[in-house]
Amino acid sequence: MKAAVITEYNGPWQIQTLPDVKPQAGQVVIRVRASGMCGTDVHVHNGRFPLKPPIVAGHEPTGEIVELGPGVVDLKVGDRVGVFWQQKGCGRCAACQAGHVSRCPNGQSWMDLGGGNSELMLAWASGCALIPDAVSFELAAPIFCAGYTVMSGLRNASPLPGERVAVLGVGGLGHLAVQFAKAVGLETLAITGQANKTKELVELGADEVVLSGDDPGAALSAAGGADIILSTTNSARQVASAFNGLRPGGRLVNMGLPDGPIPIDPMTLTIGQRQLRGSSQDERADLAEALAHVASGKVKPMLELYPLERVNEARERLTSGKIRYRAVLQHAE
Repeated sequence: MKAAVITEYNGPWQIQTLPDVKPQAGQVVIRVRASGMCGTDVHVHNGRFPLKPPIVAGHEPTGEIVELGPGVVDLKVGDRVGVFWQQKGCGRCAACQAGHVSRCPNGQSWMDLGGGNSELMLAWASGCALIPDAVSFELAAPIFCAGYTVMSGLRNASPLPGERVAVLGVGGLGHLAVQFAKAVGLETLAITGQANKTKELVELGADEVVLSGDDPGAALSAAGGADIILSTTNSARQVASAFNGLRPGGRLVNMGLPDGPIPIDPMTLTIGQRQLRGSSQDERADLAEALAHVASGKVKPMLELYPLERVNEARERLTSGKIRYRAVLQHAE
């Protein structure tokens, strides 16, 4: 099978031919049709994960099942599936026993079996989800990480009818957060420092675009504040500022990896009973809901498409912040 292989950190990824994979009990083999790229791939490229080259990365894969391992009964050959990050829990820890497999400290992921930047990949059957017929492999791919993450973030914000949601960091994750918040019927604001994005963000579903300037919190307060902030930015300073734009009782849900500690004013936190929450991929129902919104046409990931052979071009554009909004690798038929 052909694969994009990280042979050394910070070096070009190599297109190589590797032995075809074979499934063990509980596993499936997927012929990958598309695989999304995100900031985590840059972290893998830079050696920030406990992995030793050679590495086949790719944690937003979609494709068709071509082989089943022993004991797989819920999936069949020909199923259109995607694979999410935490594919399997240990089954015995407190998190697994409570049904929260995504929180298992000993769970298995693509880092254990190999990623989706290849013609074939192994996955645990428990880590696969069916793709709705109306959704292409390319559109589905970013939902298995970016979409899953922001849908969980929205649900973990505990939104109530009539509440106002603001999205901070309107990039690969944030442009989906705007669409999901609008799809579930919430008034949605997009916070950006780029005035030339206004028309595009309104087309994505934002009821209002807030130009942040140097102080997103002040700009958001001037616009009436928000009950929920979905933050995908990597700037700790922006997160801290935006927190000041929460209404009393508001919740800021952080889904990015800020570049340092987040300095929250304790008076703002305490007097208004505001909350800072962290969130990542959570309940499996969040992924199902995200895919359903894409299938209905209410949410559409904005993609740049590249053949697998141009993986280094896609990675370099991702590293330099030039991707608008998600990069997806297309694998040959």
